[in-house]
Amino acid sequence: MSERPNARMKILSKNLLILASAGSGKTFQLANRIIGLVALGVAPEKIVALTFTRKAAGEFADSVLTKLAKAAGDPEAAAGLRDGLSLDDVDFSAVLERVIRSLPGLTLGTLDSFFARVVRGFQYELGLTGGKFTLLEGARAAAATDDILAALLGEALDNETGDEFLRAFQRANFGKEEQGVLKGLRDFVDRWQSRYRAALEVEWGPHALAGVRVEDWEQQKSELAGIVMRGLGDIDFTQKDQRKALEAALDSLQAHSIGSGSLNDPPALLERILDAWQSDGAVQLKFQRKEFSIAGPAGDALRRLVKLAARCEMAAAVERTRAVRDMIAVYDARRETQLRGRGLLGFDDVKILMGAWAKNEDARIWREAVDYRLGARHEHWLLDEFQDTSRGEWTGLLPLIDEAAASDGEGTVFIVGDRKQAIYGWRGGDVGLFDDVIGRYENLNVEPMAESWRSSPEVLALVNTVFGDNATMSGLFGPDATAKWQWDPHVSSKPLADPAMRGEARVEVVEDKWEGRLERLESLLEELGIGQRNLSCGILVRSNTLVAEIATELRAKGFDVIEEGQREPSKDNPVGVAIGHLLKWLANPDDNFAAGVLAMSPFAASQRAEFGEHWQRTWEELTARAAASGFAEMIAHVIRPHWASWSDFGKRRAGDIMTALGEFDAQGGTSPREAADWIERLQVSQSPGSAAVQVMTIHKAKGLGFDVVILPEIPNKATPESQRFTVAEGEGWISQTPPQWARSWVPEMREAEASWSAVQRHQDFCMLYVALTRAKRGLYILLDKPSKSQPEDKASLANWLASSIRSTGEVGVVYQSGSSDWIDNVRNETKAREIASAPRLATGTPRRERKTPSIAKAKAGAPIARSPGGMKFGTAVHEAFECVAWIDESAPKLPPGEGGETVRKLLNVPAIRAIFERKGRNVTCLREQAVDAVLDGAWLSGVIDRLHLHRDGKAVTRVEIIDFKSDFVDDLSTLNARYGPQMQAYREVMQGAYPAATVDCVLVSTHLGTVTAI
Repeated sequence: MSERPNARMKILSKNLLILASAGSGKTFQLANRIIGLVALGVAPEKIVALTFTRKAAGEFADSVLTKLAKAAGDPEAAAGLRDGLSLDDVDFSAVLERVIRSLPGLTLGTLDSFFARVVRGFQYELGLTGGKFTLLEGARAAAATDDILAALLGEALDNETGDEFLRAFQRANFGKEEQGVLKGLRDFVDRWQSRYRAALEVEWGPHALAGVRVEDWEQQKSELAGIVMRGLGDIDFTQKDQRKALEAALDSLQAHSIGSGSLNDPPALLERILDAWQSDGAVQLKFQRKEFSIAGPAGDALRRLVKLAARCEMAAAVERTRAVRDMIAVYDARRETQLRGRGLLGFDDVKILMGAWAKNEDARIWREAVDYRLGARHEHWLLDEFQDTSRGEWTGLLPLIDEAAASDGEGTVFIVGDRKQAIYGWRGGDVGLFDDVIGRYENLNVEPMAESWRSSPEVLALVNTVFGDNATMSGLFGPDATAKWQWDPHVSSKPLADPAMRGEARVEVVEDKWEGRLERLESLLEELGIGQRNLSCGILVRSNTLVAEIATELRAKGFDVIEEGQREPSKDNPVGVAIGHLLKWLANPDDNFAAGVLAMSPFAASQRAEFGEHWQRTWEELTARAAASGFAEMIAHVIRPHWASWSDFGKRRAGDIMTALGEFDAQGGTSPREAADWIERLQVSQSPGSAAVQVMTIHKAKGLGFDVVILPEIPNKATPESQRFTVAEGEGWISQTPPQWARSWVPEMREAEASWSAVQRHQDFCMLYVALTRAKRGLYILLDKPSKSQPEDKASLANWLASSIRSTGEVGVVYQSGSSDWIDNVRNETKAREIASAPRLATGTPRRERKTPSIAKAKAGAPIARSPGGMKFGTAVHEAFECVAWIDESAPKLPPGEGGETVRKLLNVPAIRAIFERKGRNVTCLREQAVDAVLDGAWLSGVIDRLHLHRDGKAVTRVEIIDFKSDFVDDLSTLNARYGPQMQAYREVMQGAYPAATVDCVLVSTHLGTVTAI
């Protein structure tokens, strides 16, 4: 069909908002809009089309050029395009020429790139005066963040002024101190930095939310509990165990530690008290199937006690929030000095600069100057995926859009999006902007597009059955959720009578939970002939973890699979592993493990054939080639003899490494160690490729379509999950949340959670909608068999789907539209499926598990209590000992601080001092000596604090292993029990290295000031 019904809309209306359902052709309409504007005489340079991904921006350009090229050479295509544009006389050859000539000036890109370009062109007007603007993104942005965090952490550990940073971190983690410091710092920056920059004028953690102090709990709880206990005699208990249960509830509540969140498995009666006591007066409670009432002074005191606990939890959340603000403020100030002050900005910084006009009068005046110049250059605006636009991004665009939308101007505005596909709320997307835009511009035409040009009637039958079931939706999630969803039935453009257009939608219930669904997934792929028939297949899940798990499993079964997401080309496949270890061996020829991997790879034979048997010539030739031509060319030379024998999967991974090495060479890298580290850290964002099966998250599948979609994971958890409500926002304030049991006692929290729940619920609906509407012809959903205890009204996505299709829950097919024989009309592939499970390398040897000697120590000895303070002291002592060589030959330069002072005192102990005296002997001292060896089939890796090699001439006759232990123990027997296995492991390693030598092991206890032999 050359004409689409949706094309009948007035695509060239001055201001147009299209509500485009999934697969309804928004790219089609975007391209038509651009072509129509140029056909009307608009200079292409005045058009700005913005979306959220480079891929989508590329699709804009492809669609425009493809349509124009067809229309220029095909009269029938030209007639259809003229009809869609409602233009009678258009020379599409001339339009194509104008577009091609203007391509360098045509703005078809991402919103981020547009903002960055504006800031680059108007940095001084937008308040950026510290240096030439440079955009920080990707690995460079991550490295800049790590540098700042490392510096702040180092300062915090080294001097008193930095303690404020650590104290803020500790307060921010109140009750969660078990997290690692560095990991915690990175998590904080990721979680809070953007929010902090966007909410500088908001009050963080207002004390009024709690109305009490954290310490009020310990000061008042005993008095209130005592009042309740003294009034127990006045309560009319109706069952003998009720008093005992109430006393247990009081004990549990009093034992609660504010800030820990959990009530430590509270008794059942306490949970009922927390749920029931929200109103004045006596409360009826039921225990052991009989009711009793708590009233009077005891009841009042109990209510006050529970409320105090909840309010103190709120106070703890407030303190954590204020500490987060203080901590991020320190980080942000450093970022301002080191990065933004020098013109180095991230995407969030750019967006804030673009939106600063709304908060600052000076910024508004400067922005007017920018907008005046931009408005003269850009008059026609096209915004794609509007449901993913954030408030901050819209604020940055608003002055320009207002100018273009004005009724008396020449500019135009075209916006397209879908409320039902708003799945990026977690990164700021605000579906409420649709209502704002509709209310803001009176001269805005709003057009729906519900006809699908992607999905078959059978697929849409299931989509309509689920999302059009208002009764089930309202019963599970409430009428407000149904009203917000605003469903219009979807219609397929596919002709019903054409067998080549037909498909199938099927829902199956599977036993054995995840294992059963995974097994059924594999058999379903075989039934459909995926890889044998000319069908694309997408397997969609919600988490990256499942993406990797499913892809690995299917690849092992022989399917050609590509998984979307972050991949590590040097680690997740045999080809990459071999290349990575080749680089490691070139960096260090003594790396026996890398040499062993190479010996098991096909590279070994080809290198011997080219360079001979001796390893040194191979090493010299390859390093010389890398120095002369770069590492990319050197690796290309190595893999060239094997390329034809590798599968597409292996070739893709090798290509990733080659591309990365090309970038390394371009940046001037010359060291084999740097190249090896570069590839070791390499992570590549993998986009959908040409493999028969593509596994990806639902987020990444948005905007894509597959002939077949399989959904093996429909969540059966209640939506939304209350534990995900960790940050509450209200009018002019923001705060972390107290635990769920306490939130109901704080009105502001109840209101904030209700708003948050509505947004999260809508996003979950959108997630399911996006998943179901990716299928063109075949849609297959696998559900768990519901448990007998599951309530019928469970508000989960899986229960919604099952209830809408009237599933009985029995194993097997519970819904089907269409017929499974639709695949008979799909032609087979002309070539057999290529198995991508593994390149044809030598027979694999399982990689050994890497262990440290301390593992044996921890299992064999007594438990070791660790604390940040103890670990810090132990590190300081070890660093001080590392400064000591032979004290009878030169005085050691010990570092200042507790570690250096401790070692200084220990060196005065005769038995310890003797260890550090050479006394003219032929002894080599090695400090912090790394060791790697294979013991009992396991790869052992560790570091020996101090190693003495006693020699007779050149031969090593005695090996002395010395380890320093800072444990606070009472006697040497405890130390021997803890570290005996560790020292024995070191002994075996050294005995293997020096079989003719005797090996002695010595422990130095810094706490006891003694030496013991193991």
